[in-house]
Amino acid sequence: MKTLICLENTSYSQFSDEVINSVNTFVENSIEEISIASLDETLSFKDANTAIFKPNEIDSFRDGLIITNSINTMNLIKGSANNSQRILYLYDLDWMFQQMYYNDIYSILTDPTIKLIIRSKSHIKPIKNISNREPDAVIEKFDLEKIWNLL
Repeated sequence: MKTLICLENTSYSQFSDEVINSVNTFVENSIEEISIASLDETLSFKDANTAIFKPNEIDSFRDGLIITNSINTMNLIKGSANNSQRILYLYDLDWMFQQMYYNDIYSILTDPTIKLIIRSKSHIKPIKNISNREPDAVIEKFDLEKIWNLL
């Protein structure tokens, strides 16, 4: 499945490590089109065996699947002009670590066009309290095949 994974940057984070490992493992024996878009140009901590695009490529990404891990990045993707399916793989509860507007959080979490995947069952209650929404799935470690199987 044609997939674009949108990261804040390609420097080290646990999520970036999981994404790059998953992509590298998957592309070894696959012809699927998988790429990464990095919003911030930083030095990558690890080689990714796929194309890494700048953020302006998000607008031209059509008929595929866009995955991201943060509310702020999903706000950018939601505002882009593309027709791709969107998945928010909420790795951490962003609003616990940085100041955010409630309206931004609420509008993303309640948007029915965005599939919501979380990495921990402990995130279910805070999400339900904010948005009255159950996540579509709990996937503890980023795995492209498990995500694709949800569609």
